[in-house]
Amino acid sequence: MFPVLYATGTNKNKYPLRWRVGRIDSAAVVIYSLAIPGWLYLWHALVGYDWLARHRLLLVSFVGALFVFAVNIVLAFFAGIPDYATELKIYAYVELNAKTVAGFALAIAIFVLLKFGKEVNVLARPASRKFLLLIFWSFLLAVVGCLPLYWMPAIGGWLSVLRHLKTVPYTYSLFILASAIIIFIYDIHLAAAEGD
Repeated sequence: MFPVLYATGTNKNKYPLRWRVGRIDSAAVVIYSLAIPGWLYLWHALVGYDWLARHRLLLVSFVGALFVFAVNIVLAFFAGIPDYATELKIYAYVELNAKTVAGFALAIAIFVLLKFGKEVNVLARPASRKFLLLIFWSFLLAVVGCLPLYWMPAIGGWLSVLRHLKTVPYTYSLFILASAIIIFIYDIHLAAAEGD
């Protein structure tokens, strides 16, 4: 934790703002700052920057993850470490959301394979292969990144670190899932256009 000066309220005297010393969540700043280059590499490895030129809506998921990390960095300057009981509630929320994303990814993959596997060759098109690859990576990131147990000390601040550590793969999996869905939508439109 680093002390930081920040403005609060207004003052009717000659100084419009009062400054007071607060504390920032330095672990959040470090973790989310490292998550940004991690996202850039993950995007390069899984989706590829060439897909951004082909499907402009992929900018929503690419920039969306960067936006989430940037907002978390900014908010860390104004957030303190909550008490242990509050942190337990927040921590459970991250894991619950990760389970939801993992469930969505798996359900979508199973639906697509069962529904379209009988009617058309699902893996014949490059976009379809990319879609399934991203769906399974989203599932893997949500499960492996968020659900393992880490035995953190039950003292102030450690659960916050754990929450931030698990928020990164959760955010990755969420926006990889969004990318997969966007690619699938483009692929459906392309298949419909070719069928006409």
